[in-house]
Amino acid sequence: MKQRRWPWVVGLGSLGLFAVANLSYPSPDADLLWTGMFTSILVAFVVVGAILTSRVPGNAVGPVLLFSGALLASTIAIGTFSVVGAANGSMPTDVVAITSLINDLGFTLPIVVVLMGIPLIFPDGHLLSARWRWIVVLAIAALVASAIVQVFGPGPLGAAEVPNPFARPEWYPALEVLDALASWSSIIGFGAAILALILRFRRGDVVQRQQLKWPAVSVVIALVFPLAFVLPPGFWADIAFLTGLVALLTLPIFIGIAITRYRLYEIDRIISRTLSWGLVTGILVVVFAGLVIGLQALLSEVTQGGTLAVAGSTLVAFALFQPIRRRVQRAVDRRFDRARYDGERTAAIFAERLRDEVDLESLAAELEHTVVSAIRPTAASLWLPEREPR
Repeated sequence: MKQRRWPWVVGLGSLGLFAVANLSYPSPDADLLWTGMFTSILVAFVVVGAILTSRVPGNAVGPVLLFSGALLASTIAIGTFSVVGAANGSMPTDVVAITSLINDLGFTLPIVVVLMGIPLIFPDGHLLSARWRWIVVLAIAALVASAIVQVFGPGPLGAAEVPNPFARPEWYPALEVLDALASWSSIIGFGAAILALILRFRRGDVVQRQQLKWPAVSVVIALVFPLAFVLPPGFWADIAFLTGLVALLTLPIFIGIAITRYRLYEIDRIISRTLSWGLVTGILVVVFAGLVIGLQALLSEVTQGGTLAVAGSTLVAFALFQPIRRRVQRAVDRRFDRARYDGERTAAIFAERLRDEVDLESLAAELEHTVVSAIRPTAASLWLPEREPR
């Protein structure tokens, strides 16, 4: 019982600390959208980590998620208290600097652990082999190098942006080397983590492959995230950043589904539907934009406004929606949801034959053959009640 209770004590304590920190933050005009997203991400990590730690105690993924969320909550709380102390002058300058430094260091560790550590041990909680320990050593080296740069670098520190009292200008050349080492070590470590997932997928059985597909969806969504730092500040950069947060939110949820194997085989349908709706949306957007531009050019002499072109393009896009959706859905299902596609096709063929079949024995044999072809049971039999003579 104690084994199952302590993860929830850690999780609830972390969320309580985070709630107190949020209520104490001196920012009445905070953006509710971003605050809600960060809160949801933290809750997802802590709750899923507590569930996995209590229900699958032999798997290290659960404790990694739980303590990453707890560390992130503690880091945010310490950063908040440093901001409050710096704002009202109730905290000495040195204490503000130290708490701000802890805040900076605490943000780096959970990110590295989640993005590099979990892929190395997912889904069974163990490394592929002992030879992969060098990646763990490399990650630790990157964290130590980054910590040294943050401690003795120029600053400023934390959300309070206080000067760094531990800065050593004479060490800056060496710190630049350590910073480069940390960056390259992180790149190599992240690449190795992705390689570990690929190797597990190639070597794994059917169940393990299904498990690996779930977090892969979050990884694909996260590919949009770097655009937030490339695009100029504005609407599209915010959308890219929000998409990255959505990927970070779904990651622990999908990991929990994969390890507990709850609705494990639904991932193929999710992937096929996501791809099909994305492709349909893209095709319709291109058709709509092309028609608007083309019709405006053709009707420029007839009408001065673009209302007629927009209306005509909307009607055409609406008429094309269902035919495009059906064709794209069939094409995607053949590739990503083949078992369901074959099963539905087999059932449809049987329904066509059923219209012309009148012999009961032939119909029974055909039904048994269809069931075996569609769902591949280990055994199949058909029972029909005998008719009583009249």
